[in-house]
Amino acid sequence: MTNLFTELKIGSMTLKNRTFMAPMSLGYGNPSGIPDASQQEYWLARAKGGVGCIITDATSVDPNTPYLGNTLCFRSDESIVAYKQFTDRIHEYGCKIIPQITHPGPESISSFFGVTPISSSGYLNSMWQPTRALTLEEIPGIIQMYAKASYQAKQAGFDGIELHCAHGYMLLGSFLSPLKNKRTDEYGGSLENRARLLIEVIDAIKEKCGKEFPIILRMSGSEKIEGGNTIEDTKQLIPILIEHGIDAFEVSGGSQYDAPNKIIPSHGEPCAVNLNEALEIRKISSVPVILVGKINSSELAKSLIDENKVDGVVLGRALLAEPEFVNKIKQNKENEIAPCASCLVGCVLEQNKKHKGACVINPFAGKEAILKLTPATTKKKIMIVGGGMGGLNASRYAALRGFEVSLFEKTDTLGGQINLANKIEGKEEMGKWVPFLISECKRLNVDIHLNHEVTKEEIENSDYDTILISTGAYPVTQNNYPNAHDILSGKTIIDKGNVCIIGGGMVAVECAEYIDAHKQGDLSMTMIEMKKQIDQGEAPANYANTMRHIATIPLKPLTETKLISIDNGNVIVEKEGQQQTLSGFDHIVFAVGSRPENKLYEQVKDCGKEVYIFGDAKQVGTALDATRDGTAIVLGL
Repeated sequence: MTNLFTELKIGSMTLKNRTFMAPMSLGYGNPSGIPDASQQEYWLARAKGGVGCIITDATSVDPNTPYLGNTLCFRSDESIVAYKQFTDRIHEYGCKIIPQITHPGPESISSFFGVTPISSSGYLNSMWQPTRALTLEEIPGIIQMYAKASYQAKQAGFDGIELHCAHGYMLLGSFLSPLKNKRTDEYGGSLENRARLLIEVIDAIKEKCGKEFPIILRMSGSEKIEGGNTIEDTKQLIPILIEHGIDAFEVSGGSQYDAPNKIIPSHGEPCAVNLNEALEIRKISSVPVILVGKINSSELAKSLIDENKVDGVVLGRALLAEPEFVNKIKQNKENEIAPCASCLVGCVLEQNKKHKGACVINPFAGKEAILKLTPATTKKKIMIVGGGMGGLNASRYAALRGFEVSLFEKTDTLGGQINLANKIEGKEEMGKWVPFLISECKRLNVDIHLNHEVTKEEIENSDYDTILISTGAYPVTQNNYPNAHDILSGKTIIDKGNVCIIGGGMVAVECAEYIDAHKQGDLSMTMIEMKKQIDQGEAPANYANTMRHIATIPLKPLTETKLISIDNGNVIVEKEGQQQTLSGFDHIVFAVGSRPENKLYEQVKDCGKEVYIFGDAKQVGTALDATRDGTAIVLGL
């Protein structure tokens, strides 16, 4: 039994349980400002999955001031009607829904359309675009925008609102943070003055919507950076905010500008990262305190409530990975919960590539309207060759569709390259995926064969109807020098000496971290990278943590440097058009990428059976590429 499923009352709103879905901007919006069918299905899947309250993405109080791309907003009476139809659908599942009301302020992308974003003081925003200080004359109009948008949310059937003032981010956060607010008028200087705009906005919303209309305030318990708001600052505000009508606090943390890894806590950051601040706030708060920040397991979610540490838990990426997270806890199926590994590969990094957000372990995330896992109409016997992430994932979904599935792996271990990544300190969570997928395959009766290298003749003589090949890739090297995979797997041991690592991508950096972690004597490392920086390809929050760690180990990166040749241990490179020789190395390691291992596919692609290739075997990419492509093949069978 757990108290996670007891009711929670916030103002006039009563939740069926104590779980919330966090607002996550994933690029799913459209120009109308109204959730389209795809975005609605994304949220509906989580409502069906049992979550108590959905907090939608940032909803701009000014339809002409967008946040990231196509921002949610209320443009007209017609949009309110459309929103009402959506909120009614959410309510059918006993789920509450509230929008995150905000003025994007400095974080608006309006600068790309020739309009300078407003802020507390005028500075370069998180996109390195200039902002301008909001004038005193403009403030009353901004306050009324907040009140009007909140009232429109009430008309649209939302159960309350969340008001954003966290992270020194967007307009209210910009005013509240001493890191950003450098004003000298009544809206700057002291904590009381910096909070003035927030208080006036709350008062206006309550006056317009009624005191019974719930407001949850998202705030940083601490900005976790020198010069930012501390927990002591926040505690001073709590009774004042309650007096003005705040009905609950959602405790986040960090500063978007200076501590992004604290806002989207990822590798190396603890779970429930804002818990200490929430505990302090809860001591003095007479209204519920809910917690956000890397609550990514059922055990943690339950314990936070059962141990009476907070009143509610806000789940973000955990619900991307597993829409049925809450239901599976309730149904005692926690071993079937697809785990979030805090990788940020799909939810953040894809957006950096100008793609919509996705999820490695859940290829259906954001595509619920178009991807359907339906029972197979034609029974097939399927062979899947390769037991990495792609092969395991494809096996799981093929079995869920009702196919008879056999999985073949040439080594004695399933998981492929993921088993190398999770050996790095701070990235241990990457190890969650493989045990989950293995457990699922066993539960679904997938016939698993280890130490079995499939041959052309075996496929041709078998009775399998369909062959899926995901044989991965092999690392590139020269002259039999060890590669990063050799190091990370323990095949080659380097524990001291002068090391040259050729390549500076994410795997190369992981190789350097691994060597340092296992050193037994004096060690120095030099990294040769052609690009302007090492570790390109990691999401910003992970990159920040990695760079902090790299600064503590004996590694010298040489960027914008090209390898020319290696001669008797001397490494000849070119930098700024000049060649130079680097010598004195005891070890040389290659970490310059991989090439597809597609030999088997080329041998059997015309054998008369259905044959597909995906993952690194087709084109070297990420675990996301492998799971997404394999799922698409399985759904098309």
